[in-house]
Amino acid sequence: MNNILKDYSINPQTAALLPAKQIDYETIVFEQDRQIAVSKPADQLIKEACLDYFSTYEGRRKAVMHHTNFKRKVPIPISMRHNICTFPTHSPTDIECTWIFSNQVQSIKRISTRKNIYAQSMITFKNGRQLPLNVSYHILDKQMRRATMCMVQYANIAGI
Repeated sequence: MNNILKDYSINPQTAALLPAKQIDYETIVFEQDRQIAVSKPADQLIKEACLDYFSTYEGRRKAVMHHTNFKRKVPIPISMRHNICTFPTHSPTDIECTWIFSNQVQSIKRISTRKNIYAQSMITFKNGRQLPLNVSYHILDKQMRRATMCMVQYANIAGI
């Protein structure tokens, strides 16, 4: 990656935050039409986005846990107004954790599990871009359903 940004603001175009595992940058951001290298870790970008939308990561997480009884890999609704909700593919503390933004997902499919293939699932975003992940279809589908449930419950509570 040529240009590395020191900061990035999560927005309605954000599709995924991937761990970069690079010396120069920590996160690869997938947007609808571009990839961006960012020097900050994904969890920091998410925490800053929550603050940008007048909340805290911890507050959002606690609220979701309270209303849904989810305990692990909790989806984080960042902005209800902009329909921005993200979910982790692993524990947020896991170095392999990728954050997927549910409003950008078109479909999730299983990939053949031949020995030579690293990925188990393929996420197709609304712009047609595909992201293979070494996460089971079952986990991704469950996380997507949980993120959708968070947004629906919030809309019901807020009377939207």
